[in-house]
Amino acid sequence: MGQMCRICLQNAENICYLFSENKEAKDILQKIYLCTQTVLQPDKELPDNICSICLKELCDAYNFRTKCITINERFKTYSEQVEQTDKMLFEDDTPNFFSDDSLQATEKDSIIQNNEVNLEENSSLTQSEISTEVTFQCDICTKALKSMSSLSRHKEVMHVKRKYAGKVTGFGANRRYHCTSCSYSTPHSQTLTNHMRRHEGDRPYVCECGKTFTQTSSLAAHQKSHSTTTYFTCSKCGKQFKFAYALKTHLSVHENGKYSCHICQKVLKQKRTWAAHMRRHYNIYNYSCDECGNTFITIAELINHRKRHDKNKTLECHVCSYKTNTKKNLTLHLKRHIGERPYKCDHCENSFLTTNELKMHQRKHTHEKPFPCPSCTQRFAYSSNLNKHMQTLHGVTYKWSDVKLKEKARHPTLPHNRLI
Repeated sequence: MGQMCRICLQNAENICYLFSENKEAKDILQKIYLCTQTVLQPDKELPDNICSICLKELCDAYNFRTKCITINERFKTYSEQVEQTDKMLFEDDTPNFFSDDSLQATEKDSIIQNNEVNLEENSSLTQSEISTEVTFQCDICTKALKSMSSLSRHKEVMHVKRKYAGKVTGFGANRRYHCTSCSYSTPHSQTLTNHMRRHEGDRPYVCECGKTFTQTSSLAAHQKSHSTTTYFTCSKCGKQFKFAYALKTHLSVHENGKYSCHICQKVLKQKRTWAAHMRRHYNIYNYSCDECGNTFITIAELINHRKRHDKNKTLECHVCSYKTNTKKNLTLHLKRHIGERPYKCDHCENSFLTTNELKMHQRKHTHEKPFPCPSCTQRFAYSSNLNKHMQTLHGVTYKWSDVKLKEKARHPTLPHNRLI
């Protein structure tokens, strides 16, 4: 296929390579697109050349197209020259001006030759000049387009299908589509269509859960909330997120604190966490569980608590087969894979993943036993040992966590002081 023409598929001696970086090849591809609305691309299975015969046919078609789309300008120039010539002929005071037929014929031939030269010069206008001078304007939104076919398609899509009756300003990169209901404008017609749905209440994209959206990107972002896959991971603590904005918000927790508590002097990094911290000081529990009645300070605590009532473990580790129903447990589990143990014991060389594990370990060194038996004088270092003691020795099914929750519920909360 080295000497084969891409257009006529014939072998030829005089060929031109279509996909080089020189100006000639680019002009040929541009002419093919303007004449046929076809974009040629390099292809291993197709020839990359054009023969001299096809190139001549292309030039003829391009010249004919140029003449057609510049007829208005060329005819205007022709009319002005004829009018000027007629004016010169009829306003001349010489009585024998038309007496000599040969002179009249010579003048007319000269005028015709000059007009033909001007027509040829006008027909050789570059495509850039044509595109800026010859435009087709929409009579509804005043948008200017380069061809009649583009204008027809514009009317069909924008004014028939999308029923848009607004205005379009500017041209090319400066073009703006204006909303008919507010001051919003955009350089993209599809973006305007999505915006107009907000005014019309049209939400054509529906999720399986019943929620509706104005555009496909919003639906795709929402569908991630139904998935257990996490796409973004914090490089500092390993916590995973489904959305980029959630990771960006989380990164602020690793920065220096800005908000200080005036009661315990604790410094927090976000205003939201500072407000939740202050509610703990005033025992403000605004959220309660519908199933067990437990109350919580933040909505996040309530959501994590509700997962305990759900027996289906939907969160799965991507490294092993571990499953859980809370993000906190999954985050801790992933840290175990990494081998991160930031909390070290002051009495030995052991280190732990959480402060709770460290506190339980330190009881071995301090011999602290904070869990007393309610029926006898024995005390235990761990709540699990107390539960086992009550079952085996006293024959009572006992759970320290349940007793702690009941005691918490018996204590009345202080007035709900609203933080500003």
